[in-house]
Amino acid sequence: MPAPASPPSWNLESLRFPKTLDSDPRSPALHTSLRASCQKLWQGGLLQVPVVAWSEPLALAISGAHAEGQLIQGLDRAERALAREAHGLSLADARSATERGSRVSRLLLTSNDGTERFYRQIERLLRTQGARLLALRLEVDSTRLSGVLGDPAGIARALLVEHKTSVARVLSALCEGNGSVGE
Repeated sequence: MPAPASPPSWNLESLRFPKTLDSDPRSPALHTSLRASCQKLWQGGLLQVPVVAWSEPLALAISGAHAEGQLIQGLDRAERALAREAHGLSLADARSATERGSRVSRLLLTSNDGTERFYRQIERLLRTQGARLLALRLEVDSTRLSGVLGDPAGIARALLVEHKTSVARVLSALCEGNGSVGE
């Protein structure tokens, strides 16, 4: 049995949105806005991720993904789910003669009040998952982010959007409202 291929390195420039957004005329502007709003996750970090302003359309899209059961709360749970999926993908790749395309199919949303260790863990996760995972650092604290999930007293620092339809819906929400990317 051949060794599974290592995941591609993470690079925002080469990330491709879910196929459903290919026909959206706002898609090129969204790519440009996301690239322009990048910052390092932590002071010593190497990767830069888009920083996204909080907006009502974004909150509604996240709430919708949660209502549909397509959201995992917590970085450790998200990391375990992504590892299981990556293992399954590597097995499928080993059996398949065709090469799988690399598109964003998972979206990791983070609050802006995590610790350096938290953001280092996210950077490591991005490196291991490659092009299928896009992380967005939201300009919102963990309490307000938890409120979108119906738990106003809770804390949500990391949310993984698991399904490509919900990923596309959340990304589309960034195009709605008053300039929700990078403000």
